[in-house]
Amino acid sequence: MLRTSLITLLASLLFLSACSGTGNRVDNQCLTFEDKLQATDLSKLMQSLAVELGNGLPSPDPRSHDQVGVLLVADFVNINTLKTEQNSLVMSDMLRTYLANLPGKKVVQVEFGKDIRLSDSGVVSLTRNLDLTNKQKVGANQVVVGTYLDLQSKLIINLRAIDPTNQIISSAVVRELKYTCNGGKLYLSN
Repeated sequence: MLRTSLITLLASLLFLSACSGTGNRVDNQCLTFEDKLQATDLSKLMQSLAVELGNGLPSPDPRSHDQVGVLLVADFVNINTLKTEQNSLVMSDMLRTYLANLPGKKVVQVEFGKDIRLSDSGVVSLTRNLDLTNKQKVGANQVVVGTYLDLQSKLIINLRAIDPTNQIISSAVVRELKYTCNGGKLYLSN
C-alpha cells in the first residue's frame, strides 16, 4: 500500500514537472527575433530613430554647391555575425524611407559587408568599390550603420551616422526593447 502511494506520488510529480516544463518551452519559443519584430510597432520605432538620428546630424556646409546631405544607409546587421538577416531588411527599408523624408536629406542604399564594413577597431571602412570610396563622386556626408543584438528577452538596436572623411560618429541612437512571453504570446514591455 505504501509502495503504491509512493509510486502514485512520484508519477504525479513527474507529470506536473513535465507540464510546467512544456509551458516554459512555449514561453521561450515565442522569444524569437521574428516574434519580437511582430510584437513591435516597427514603423513608429524606425521613424523615431530616423528623426532622432537626423536631429544629431551636422548641417551641410553652406559654402558647398550641394546643400543636401547625402546619407549612405546600410542594411541592419546582427552584431554577432555582422550579416544581414532576411527579417531585418524591413527595418532597413523603413529607416531609409524615414531618413529620405527628412528635409534636406538624400539617401543612397548600400550593402553592409559588400559596400561598407566595420573594421577591427569598430569604425566603418568603405570597400574598394570606386563608386563608393570616392567621396566626391558619391557626395556622401554620412554613412549610416545599424546593428542589432537579439537577446532572449531583449532586442537592442544601435544606429550611428559616421563621417566618412574622418570616421567620427556624428550622431548615434540606441533603443533597448524588452519583451515578456506569457502563454506563448510575446509582449513588448517598454
